[in-house]
Amino acid sequence: MPSKLKKAIGAVKDQTSIGLAKVYKSTPSNVEVIILRATRHDEIPVDDRYLNELLQLISSNKVHVVASAQVIAKRIGRTRNWIVALKSLMLILKIFHDGDPFFPREISNAMKRGHKILNLTNFRDDSKSSPWDYTAFVRTFAIYLEERLDCFLSGKLQRRYTNREKENGGAGRCHKPVTDMKPTLLIDRISSWQRLLDRAIGTRPTGAAKSNKLVQISLYAIVQESFDLYRDISDALALLLDNFFHLQYESCASAFQACVKASKQFEELCSFYALCKSIGIGRTSEYPSVQKVSDELVETLKEFLKDQASFPRNGSRSPVMLLPAPPVPNNKDPCSSSSEPDAMDVSTTVNSEQEEFQITTDTFSAAPTFRATPTFEHNVDPFTMAMQIEDDPFESCMGDNQMHINNGSPNNQIVLHEQQLWLQNQNKIIAKRMA
Repeated sequence: MPSKLKKAIGAVKDQTSIGLAKVYKSTPSNVEVIILRATRHDEIPVDDRYLNELLQLISSNKVHVVASAQVIAKRIGRTRNWIVALKSLMLILKIFHDGDPFFPREISNAMKRGHKILNLTNFRDDSKSSPWDYTAFVRTFAIYLEERLDCFLSGKLQRRYTNREKENGGAGRCHKPVTDMKPTLLIDRISSWQRLLDRAIGTRPTGAAKSNKLVQISLYAIVQESFDLYRDISDALALLLDNFFHLQYESCASAFQACVKASKQFEELCSFYALCKSIGIGRTSEYPSVQKVSDELVETLKEFLKDQASFPRNGSRSPVMLLPAPPVPNNKDPCSSSSEPDAMDVSTTVNSEQEEFQITTDTFSAAPTFRATPTFEHNVDPFTMAMQIEDDPFESCMGDNQMHINNGSPNNQIVLHEQQLWLQNQNKIIAKRMA
């Protein structure tokens, strides 16, 4: 704890800074004075009165947004006191929540200009009375805010209704819920959410910082955000697992990595919540029940990925084949038929007048899809048929008779039978994995 002399010196510094800000008025509407009063050297939380004044100024004019970012950047850059630094970071988080969306972009611009607002890896409290635990918490808090800023600027952070928006009837700019997102969008965002949750878990206080009131209030703000992050990640995983067996191979691999990451991360989250409950952070009823990812589920997904990886793939494109089907009995007199058309005429007739029989063997999907069976009224030239079945996955089932398919041959029935057996086998594998 700081000594009485340190407190007195801190109070003198605050009064001097506020007095100079009033005299010079370097910022419009006394923005600097409000921020200096909100970030005093005393170990009390940020006064809501100053916070509300600042939020009103920021929402009224963009000029105040720029001025606030500049003053906070200067305040953090000059201080060597963990209390001032932590209060400044809390002020940033409050404005992120309830302030103008332009403020995070202005913070990012200030950091690009060289201000160390959220880059506090070299920050250290100079006072001997404050142990290293406070400095470490300030650093981890800044790292969390920096990751949160990156998520917001990239559009991957789910914006909630703020307290002000709730008071105004819920007229806010919230993103669509996770349950309405497509799997490809979830895969793109879940990794960012997991990184941000890692940063939140990393703010775990140690030593003397656990029992400090200011640290506990700051930690509670992060814990509240972690509740929403956990729910988003859980909902995203549930949707991805529901569609896992129907995703492309690359999407399956990304979903599997997210699932493996969650299995370890949720265990760390349980430990983090247990610590927060033990030191009195929030009410126990506020904490969600963390559902861990079982090892059996991870192993099942891993085996399915191995099976999918064993399928032959031609880049990222799915091979498309045209296979012959059983011909319709020809009732015409063979003697009255005209000369046999060439291979090009047969292909044109099949493609233009008949309905295609197409098997889409997507190497990344769980099972093929089938469409209508065509009928052939002409004999197919062996050369044309060889070109059509060049990439046929059932080629091994057809053997040497594959090049001797003609109209009325029973080999077509064999091919269809083998296709049905293959499909039944795939469905059994999927049912076994889902069991």
